[in-house]
Amino acid sequence: MQVRQIDLEPFYLSDLVILFAIRVYGSIWMFGFFSRRPKKNSEKPSGIPLPAVGQASKAGLLVIVPRSTVDKAVEKPFQLVLAVEKFIHAMVFKGLYRHFEIDPKAMHVSHADQYSAEVNNGGHSQFIHNADREFDVMVANARAGLIAIGAKGQLATLEEMSVWVSEHPDEASEETGFEGGRDDFLDTLDDAFYGADEASPIIDLLALWIASWPDLQIVDDDDYDEAILQLAMANPLRESRLLHRSVSELVGQMFRTRDVGVGLACANALPPEVKLSLGVARMLDVEGETQLAFQLRTNAEELRLCVSTDTHAAVYGYIAPEVRPIAQPGENILAAGAPRVGRKLGQADAQTIAKVIELAEEYHAPVAVDLLLRKAGFDPTDAVVSANSVVQNEGGPVVNWVVMAGGHAFLFQSYPDRGVMLRGGNEQSLVEAYRNELEEHFDLSAAAGE
Repeated sequence: MQVRQIDLEPFYLSDLVILFAIRVYGSIWMFGFFSRRPKKNSEKPSGIPLPAVGQASKAGLLVIVPRSTVDKAVEKPFQLVLAVEKFIHAMVFKGLYRHFEIDPKAMHVSHADQYSAEVNNGGHSQFIHNADREFDVMVANARAGLIAIGAKGQLATLEEMSVWVSEHPDEASEETGFEGGRDDFLDTLDDAFYGADEASPIIDLLALWIASWPDLQIVDDDDYDEAILQLAMANPLRESRLLHRSVSELVGQMFRTRDVGVGLACANALPPEVKLSLGVARMLDVEGETQLAFQLRTNAEELRLCVSTDTHAAVYGYIAPEVRPIAQPGENILAAGAPRVGRKLGQADAQTIAKVIELAEEYHAPVAVDLLLRKAGFDPTDAVVSANSVVQNEGGPVVNWVVMAGGHAFLFQSYPDRGVMLRGGNEQSLVEAYRNELEEHFDLSAAAGE
């Protein structure tokens, strides 16, 4: 069996620098860490009577926030808006509730806030790019929020953006938020939005709206964490949904072209490396062409850069940027302080990438990783998987993957009729599961996601 030989001495996942992003409706929800200006002190709003914590309305789970965020809704509006986003995050990621099971007003706040944050950070172009396939859902939620708070100017730019996307789907699909991927019309919408938001900031209006909700559940700050935990753990479907989420995360790592391609490219490097996480993306000069390059962390000490195109995926050295606080005359502000692409370290062609993804689906590879880790006594929830190679065997093609979980590294071999997990380093067989077990585990996972 030919495997790209990688040093699988245990490297601990807790030591990895992994950029964390919250995914909501398939888009990146940067959790409010965009630049926001604190407002001048003003009269504090009066408190709102506290309903019973954990109460749910017919519309969904009622939002819980710390009392201090309501008391400071005027002077620090971003804290109350962030509290709503934290509530959604806790319910979705800890409680495993679905978005439709949460008070829809919370999602209206979240997506109106995300619209504001994305446009203020990278314009309407960035919002369109990050929203991706969930654009319509996010626009609908943002629209409801903007209508509720009376943000007429920002609502107008949202509607114009929505119309432009529906009339120019091809151009919209090419939006990146970076130079070279921005339509001039969207830049004019940015200017209109900035003017409207300067006059009536969305963040201020959202905070006042939240504080006015009659069903807002306000708890003392000292009791907040416990109230959130109780509500999260109260979901009767939480355990089954944990299985579905675990497998879904593995599906993403083992079916996404970029992830699989970069993993194979890392394995083809000399010496071979293991893909751990993708980070910040920038438009950089890659071998004479401007391409979207991602910061990459592997098991090597140094950072890497990587690209994924229609023809290949490749990994490059990372040349640290010169420290410059401001852009040079005529330089794009997004390029100031950007790293440079070093020499190519490894590459994988599109045909091989597609074959690995095809076999991963056919062999139930994500389900196999989840099941085998559980059988071996390891939590698969935060497992990291990196494609290694595909080789011909007497019984059919075998796909090799490197799996990191619980602070240990394993080699997973995906066969047509079974999956085998090997202990890293000495390639000693640890656990295996045959096709009938994989199909049963697949059915359990699929049922939990319905």
